[in-house]
Order: sequence, then C-alpha cells, then structure tokens
Amino acid sequence: MLSQHPLEVPEILSHVASYVHECSRPSCARVSKGWYQAFIPLIWKDINLTPHRPELEAMPRYSHHVKKLDVGVGNLILDLPQCPNLQSLVLFTYSRSTELVLNHPHITRLCVQYTRLVPELWTILPQLHSLRELDLASTRVPEQETDTFWQLCTRLERLTVHDVSIPHQGQLSSMAFPNLKKLTVEYPKDLSTIMEFMSRCPNLAVLRWFEAIFVQDPNGLVERIAAKTWPHLHSVSFDGLIIAVEDLIRIMNSLQRMTCLQVNYISVIEPSTMDLLREHFASLTDLKLESYTRQPSKSPIAQEILSSCPLLESFSFGHIDATAVAEGKPWVCTRLKYLAIRIEFDPLTIHEIQPRVFEQIARLYQLDYLSLLDLRLENGLDKLSTLRSLRSIRVKNSIQKMGEKEIEWMLEHWTSLDKILGKCNGVDPVMQDKLVQLLKEHGVKVPV
Repeated sequence: MLSQHPLEVPEILSHVASYVHECSRPSCARVSKGWYQAFIPLIWKDINLTPHRPELEAMPRYSHHVKKLDVGVGNLILDLPQCPNLQSLVLFTYSRSTELVLNHPHITRLCVQYTRLVPELWTILPQLHSLRELDLASTRVPEQETDTFWQLCTRLERLTVHDVSIPHQGQLSSMAFPNLKKLTVEYPKDLSTIMEFMSRCPNLAVLRWFEAIFVQDPNGLVERIAAKTWPHLHSVSFDGLIIAVEDLIRIMNSLQRMTCLQVNYISVIEPSTMDLLREHFASLTDLKLESYTRQPSKSPIAQEILSSCPLLESFSFGHIDATAVAEGKPWVCTRLKYLAIRIEFDPLTIHEIQPRVFEQIARLYQLDYLSLLDLRLENGLDKLSTLRSLRSIRVKNSIQKMGEKEIEWMLEHWTSLDKILGKCNGVDPVMQDKLVQLLKEHGVKVPV
C-alpha cells in the first residue's frame, strides 16, 4: 500500500495554505488541482474591490468563497453578485450600497462611511438581524433615526464610532445594552450622549478611546473605571489622553485580569506602578507605555516585561538599554507580532552588544512589525533570519547605513516583507536611491 504524502491530504494542505503569505497564494493555486482547491477559498476570502481589478470580472465565479467584501470604489456602477457566505461588508460612499446590504441580510459585521450620502441605509439597518458588529465613520445619525440606531445597538457586541455625531434625544435614557462587549470611540462628538450610552453598557470588556488632541481626561473615564462602572473590563486603550501615574495605578487596581493596556503621555513609571503591573504579567497580550517624561535609559522595565509576559503579542515602549537586553533573561514573549522600542547603545560597545540583542529578537519568530536598531550584517543582522513573518519595519534614518547586501539579505530571508518606513541609508543619498529602487523592483513599499 502506497503511503500518501501529507500535502496530498486536503485537510492538511488547507491548514498549511492558511499560513502562506497572501502574495504567494495565487502561485500556489497553479501547482495542481488539489492545491487549487486548497488555495482558492483563501484567495477569495477577503476581497477589496477597486475599479479595473480582475476580481470584478471573476466575482460571479468565486463569490461563494467571499466572506469579507470591501467596496471602496466611490460611485462605481456595477451589479455585484450575491455572496452567500458573506460575513463582513465595508462600504465607502458606494452609490448602490442600499441594494448591496439588502442582498446580504445575513452579514454579522457592517462598516459604513459617509452615510449622509446614502441616508436610506438607516431604514434597512433594522433588517440585519444577524448584525453583531457595526463601524460608523465620518457621519451623523439623523435625528429622526436616533431611536433606530439605539435599538440596533441593543443587538451589537462591538461598536466603533469614528468622528460620528449622535443627537442626545430619543429613548437612550430608558435603554440598556447588555450585549455590547467592545467599544471604540475615535475623535468623539456629542460627549454627553456617548458617556450616557457607555454607562448603560454593564458588560463592557474592551474600551478604546482616541482623542484628536492631547487632553487630560475631560470626561472622567478614569474615575468611571476606578468606580468599576464596567466590572468585566479587561482591555483599556487611551490615545491622546494624558494619564498621570496615579491614574494609571487606579486603572490597574480596578481590572481583575488585564489583557491590554495602551496609554500615552504618562510620567516616569515608579516601582509601585511596576508592582501592580507584575500582577497582570500572566494575562497581558497588548502593552503600550509611551511617556512624555523620558524613562531613564538604564531602566530595566522593558527588559523585565519582555522576559516575563508569555502571552504578549504587541509591545510599545520608550527607551531601553541595550546592555540590559543583552545581559538579561531570555525573552519569553514568542507570540509577539508587533515590537516598537528604542534600544540605546553605547557607541564604544555597539559592535559587541548588538549581535546579542539580535539574538533576543530572533526568538520572536511570529514578529510582523519591527521598529528599532541599526540593521547591518556586520552588526549581526543575519541572526534575524528566523523572522520569516516580518512584513513591516521602521528604521531610524540617522543611524542607518545599509548597503545592497543588507537589502538583498532581507529580500531573501524576509519573504513576507511588504514595507520599510524610513531611510535605509541616512548618510548616503545616492545609495539610498539605489536601495529604494531595489526594494520597489521586488514589490516592497518605501513611503516617502
């Protein structure tokens, strides 16, 4: 009896295919009939429609594979086929958006921008009985549809409002929203309405709040968290709010099991703050601590976090001493996908220390975004060959002196690389132009 190759087993091949980078999937689909059947559902799972894309002509044939559809094509006039398995729909001033929504009443997520251009959408939203996630951006809820909006929110589990105006009227004062677990408020308007709404979400677990300008918590969010208004809250993200250390302590004291903490513009982290943070090391998956008062460069905080939080997937911090990294305990956060830290080197020991720092980073084999370091082979760049999932890197212009050999190494080993932010060579403009051209020839974006 002939043994079957593992990649000939459809279930195994489909599982392996899910780990292949999206840019490589079309090529894989052409290998054989079996591979075609495994990769086509993944290729068509998430479609972003723009004019003159081949997807438009092929949509009728593959529409049953589409689970997420992004129609960001302005006033495109097109008869889009029905997608029977569609779960998520993203609309951006699409001239036939009402028709498209009506054709897919089973969707669970809807993202709409500029709905003032298609006001009839508000009349059909109540018909989306499976809707559990709603994203609204740059719009105003019509006064006559306020109650419709609040009734819709009673079914939602996740709501995002970006620059959205909601009139303070209707039935809000007599309603409750027990199903809402995740709320994102970006550039809030009508603050009194938002705060009243939040007070009626007893099971809120994830709160993300973004301000356009830096303010000192004018809405008393910290006070409400400290008062345990939301007893199930475990994830807090504040951007644009100036949070003092004493408020940071109150937040951490109020959360039973903290999975996410993102705060900007705090003052220096004291030992007492770290004592509280340590209580959450076992559950933290996302941590961002950015300070407008610079942490001492010799501070061991970042090194301790990276060597103590096994579930961490995203980490942003200020400065961290290279010697503390090189001589510290091994990093245990092997699930980390996003890393943005500023590692400071002593110019006299950088060539000795940096390879050892690279050895720590090399443990992060799932890393998707990296922002740090002098990326040259002579300083140990080759130790980062394990970062095969890396898609985006940010480099510091003033210290980068990469040459063609570094870029060729990256293209060979980081096959998922999609974007480099910053100058690869900040001292030689001629070499920088060469490197940009080389990257663009291989499909890597280099934003100006």
